[in-house]
Amino acid sequence: MPSKRRTKRFDNRPIGLFDSGLGGLTVVRAVRDALPGEDVIYLGDTARVPYGNRSPETVELFARQDLAFLERFGIKAAIAACNTVSALALPNILPEKRSFPLGGVILAGVEAVLASGRRKVAVLGTRGTIASGAYEHALLAADPRLIVRSIACPLFVPVIEEGVTNGSIVRDVFDLYLAQLLRDPPEVVLLGCTHYPLFRPALSQYLPNGTLILDSAAAAADYLSRLLKKKGLCADPNRIGSAQYYVTDRTPGFERLARRFLDAGDGEVIDIHLADVVN
Repeated sequence: MPSKRRTKRFDNRPIGLFDSGLGGLTVVRAVRDALPGEDVIYLGDTARVPYGNRSPETVELFARQDLAFLERFGIKAAIAACNTVSALALPNILPEKRSFPLGGVILAGVEAVLASGRRKVAVLGTRGTIASGAYEHALLAADPRLIVRSIACPLFVPVIEEGVTNGSIVRDVFDLYLAQLLRDPPEVVLLGCTHYPLFRPALSQYLPNGTLILDSAAAAADYLSRLLKKKGLCADPNRIGSAQYYVTDRTPGFERLARRFLDAGDGEVIDIHLADVVN
């Protein structure tokens, strides 16, 4: 009898990603580069940005609403492309049973640090993320031998959103927060904000040679790739994936910022009412 050949099955359902604003588009960009066959649906809750100045209870409520919106599209996996959500909401949401796997940028970043094999770590993030201690706690829980410094860099986001990612202004901002890293260099720097990958080239020039720079966007894409393979959820590699972007408020300068984060203008941007998310 002829042997039966098992046909490999692919899952072409979309992946959902969400953030309070547009910073998570750097994660979309990394995912589309790493997984070009996957369809992506992104929700930017721009009407309620930022989440960082909200209570943990409110952040969790918003995250659940964002997930419920994405679930309408029959997603096969979801990533919280938001450090605030990953720090404050996912600890309560992750243990719950759902029809699709869920991850966040903090878990992805921690896994990237562990995979590097380096012990002396500096985490850069917004005030809210650093104050939460989420990265430091997760890193030390995973490996108590790590030496972790956490540095809040509140001017990074507004400078990036102004389109300034190199030059003397950037150097001055780096000096303000990161001069300590020149005196006592870490082995690895983890960029704990989805805006910060746009500073990666400038940081590579600023930090001592040999310093490994890991960003949460690339780490999230690697994490998602492993997750899809583990769960048998990969799309057909011969297809070309698509992207759709939903925003709850098209703020002034939206197109400029979106192009900057994506480094390309692909996919349809759809304006939705906040009621579409919260109901």
